[in-house]
Amino acid sequence: MADKEPVTTLRKPVHRLTAASYTVLHHRRFAQIVCSLLPGDVIEMREKGRRTRFSIPIDGAFRYAIRCQVEANRRAKKLARSGGK
Repeated sequence: MADKEPVTTLRKPVHRLTAASYTVLHHRRFAQIVCSLLPGDVIEMREKGRRTRFSIPIDGAFRYAIRCQVEANRRAKKLARSGGK
């Protein structure tokens, strides 16, 4: 059995900057996104250089990720059934 990676309880905020830039809020304005994991099980994001923050509970983000994966699987199955048309 492989060694398990140590898991730490989230007690202090953790902030990270994305490697790529995205155009999320402003058309044609590319900016990196600052992502934060906050105590209280919240994910917070904002554009670098902006103050407006957007947050989502971790369980809501997890549910959304599952929904996206289920939809992608459905689309792939439908495409396979139709012969790739």
